[in-house]
Amino acid sequence: MRHDLFARLHSPYYIYSPAFPANSGGGKALHYLCHALNLAGEEAYVTDASLNSLHAPRLTQDIINEHIKNGRNPIVIYPEVISGNPLSAPNVVRYLLNTPGALSKEALNWGTGDLIYAHREELIPDAMSAGVLSTPLVNDAVFHDEPSDKPRHGALVWFNRHLSKGGAVDPVTQHATEVSLRVPQRSPEQLASLFRQAELMYTYEPSTACYEAILCGCPVVYLPNPTSLSKPMFGLGYLNGAGSAWGNSTEQIAHAKATVGQAPAIYQRLTENFWTQLDAFVDATQKHFNPVTAATVPAPAPARKALPARRKKRLLVYSVESTWSPCPQIRLIRPFAHLQDDWELVWGIRDGKLQTDAIAEADLILLHRFTPGLLPIESLQAIFALGKPVIYESDDLLNDIPHDHPEAAAGASWKAGIEYTVKHAKAVVVSTQFLAEKYRPLNPNVHILPNFIDYDMFYRPVPQRRDGNITIGLLGSSIQPSNFALVDKALRTLVEQYGARLHIYFVGWECPKGWENHPQTTFLSFVHEYVNYAAQLKEWNWDIALIPLASDEYNQCKSYIKWLDYSAAGIASIFSDVSVYNQVVTHDHTGLLMPNSDQAWLEAITLLIESPEKRHALAQAGQAAVKADYDLREKSALYDQVYDLLCS
Repeated sequence: MRHDLFARLHSPYYIYSPAFPANSGGGKALHYLCHALNLAGEEAYVTDASLNSLHAPRLTQDIINEHIKNGRNPIVIYPEVISGNPLSAPNVVRYLLNTPGALSKEALNWGTGDLIYAHREELIPDAMSAGVLSTPLVNDAVFHDEPSDKPRHGALVWFNRHLSKGGAVDPVTQHATEVSLRVPQRSPEQLASLFRQAELMYTYEPSTACYEAILCGCPVVYLPNPTSLSKPMFGLGYLNGAGSAWGNSTEQIAHAKATVGQAPAIYQRLTENFWTQLDAFVDATQKHFNPVTAATVPAPAPARKALPARRKKRLLVYSVESTWSPCPQIRLIRPFAHLQDDWELVWGIRDGKLQTDAIAEADLILLHRFTPGLLPIESLQAIFALGKPVIYESDDLLNDIPHDHPEAAAGASWKAGIEYTVKHAKAVVVSTQFLAEKYRPLNPNVHILPNFIDYDMFYRPVPQRRDGNITIGLLGSSIQPSNFALVDKALRTLVEQYGARLHIYFVGWECPKGWENHPQTTFLSFVHEYVNYAAQLKEWNWDIALIPLASDEYNQCKSYIKWLDYSAAGIASIFSDVSVYNQVVTHDHTGLLMPNSDQAWLEAITLLIESPEKRHALAQAGQAAVKADYDLREKSALYDQVYDLLCS
């Protein structure tokens, strides 16, 4: 290979991925691909946290800004479960880690210029053309067999989505030890130890865990079923069927036991072949998205006067919040991504410092949420003296935060700066009528832009759960003390009544008091990155979401964003009957609206636990309503109308 010291740098790769997962084969493959690209001398990033042992750095807005500044041309790699283009990338690769549509039933909204690669040929639909890039799925430094004098004994069983899709359980797995996502997570080393001891592992669906077991010498029995394993041999081809049985017959199990020892050599050949595939992948993607080189530039056409390019309107945003966090994403980044032919967002705070170089070219200056509360009045006066129209934008009443809110102490210090900005701004843009009324005494020119949602990001088919278990979720403000108090008593009654059938997720800043380490609950820290939150919401597989909201002015100013998120994700939801939600939720059709009494909440939650049909109907109707009336793709023109008016 001839190196050119002065050649143009290759396009960097942005790999759209969740945080490195313990039990997701597809997620692991994305992080391994990033690691491999960097080892091969390319520049690659993942969009969420990886392992320290991998060379897979996390993408940040500063990195993106630097690439834009230097004219780099990034290539975004999406797994097949992503229907749209959430990063609004011009250069897109679709990576099939499963058959398109297997995990998401929504229509594929892929660009005509997107390149498609598949992990295995069998994943490519008949009418689709795709290359093959078989990223290794298993860390064989951990998952390998070891010599032992002890005979193997016992059986394991793997579930993932099978039960939530309504699949039945075969009696043959009744006494097997479960190693799925439903049980407390084991470390890779603990799993490998189990695989080295077990005689067999049964599975109802394809999974990377099957390959891990086989490489540890544990044969895998694929149990055919119409829900999750309807196609013969699906998932077995990766290791050429070594160590695998299709069905529970004596002959198939004998085949699996006889061939399991061949798997490590097959896997070694796959790994070696991958590096050849990776070189071809890099060559193809770089040429496809960077087609013009000095050797191929055609002769110049006769000169003619070029038409001037239409100038985009520039919105200079001063926000201290990360551009990956929910509020900038929901209120600015995602709406304007649909308007990128007409608008350009410029971020005016970098490394904690206000940047002034973009002011001259800005058409409009926007002070976002609590940012003006952090600035001295003198700095705000200087911004207003620049001669540019300045607006204030927020979807919360941040100058009047209640005492039990996690940001109450900080909020008291924001009040002066926010109210100064509201009074002096050309206009104020908010998300709800109630919030508009709170700001109109300070500034009569208030515009209401409701929140909408990138539906494709959140869409999950409504689950058809039939195993009798129920998962309930509460997120963010729902577990603040004054709000959570509305459902605390009901939930305590329900965990006693339903026992291990019921599991509750708390997601936020602090676990509700008295629920710490409860065996039927899981507490997770709030997911601050919006795109990762959307992915996590679908992975949590909640059946029911609770949104209790105390009736105070701060809560009345909030938007109905949780209804949008939960409905798009196919979750049946119960809300406090307050104006935030009763303006959009149709009671008993797209959700349940409850008075704030212990008994009302208890009865509503019990109803949805006991009636899968009711849960399904609410979730279906809510999802259809959000798709029809709140999809940002169809509503982004409203943002163009309002902000265009404010520029004039």
